[in-house]
Amino acid sequence: MILAQEDAKLFFDLMWSLQFYVKNRLSLWPEIQTVAAYSEVETEIRMEVRNAVWENPHLIAEYIRANPDNLNAEQLAIVASWQNFVQGKFFIERTLKKYAVFMQDNTVYGVVGLYDPLAEIVPKQMQPMLVEAVLLPFKDVVIYDGMFSSYHMFFGGGMKRSMKETYNKAKRKGEIIVSFNPTVQQANQAKTKKKMKDWQPVLASLSQEAKSLRAQSGSPPTWSPAFSMVKASLALAETAVAYPEDEEAIWEQFDKLSQLTRRLEEAIYRSA
Repeated sequence: MILAQEDAKLFFDLMWSLQFYVKNRLSLWPEIQTVAAYSEVETEIRMEVRNAVWENPHLIAEYIRANPDNLNAEQLAIVASWQNFVQGKFFIERTLKKYAVFMQDNTVYGVVGLYDPLAEIVPKQMQPMLVEAVLLPFKDVVIYDGMFSSYHMFFGGGMKRSMKETYNKAKRKGEIIVSFNPTVQQANQAKTKKKMKDWQPVLASLSQEAKSLRAQSGSPPTWSPAFSMVKASLALAETAVAYPEDEEAIWEQFDKLSQLTRRLEEAIYRSA
């Protein structure tokens, strides 16, 4: 997803105006004397000025007070919202039709492209990608400031699985940040949070039934560990459903099941 063309143009008009003001305040590149000229300079120059903006966020408030380009109230409000920028290293874990998935620690953002879809800037074969970026509010969506630097890194299977789990967890709980507007974010969270079926009554019933499983005298040696595995599997499922965030408890049940798996393996060899 990208901004509407008129919104993308508005974003860059406001951003070039802000950056030009900061450039002048910090006496950077004095030979560039108009916003129009600044918008045409090399990427390296704009990157230097852009970095200066986020290193001196107090100049955003100063720009708003000065209002050198006579912006209207709505435009000033957009620039003012950029004081809530989020800067740092992010993993671009995947790109979807509606946004690109940016991750910073365990926080997941849905970031909309500007003129070009992020799926074209970061194609699938390059994902996940580690980038240095600045995320900004724009109206009711999250965007980036038009520039980011990337790191060429190889990610192993374990790292990719961990990022995928972080994304799926945020998606399941409706915690992907798609707007810095609290009202919009809360409405989206209520809409996207998946209502999960309550499996606890079913598992409790199965566990009760499983209590009757008993290996009789003279039964094959595989029966006892197999029946114990059924009970342990149900205990694991009950823990995972009731306490999905309690990794220690889930691992404890998993270890019990693993031990029973080895017992069953030994019993199979004995009965062969």
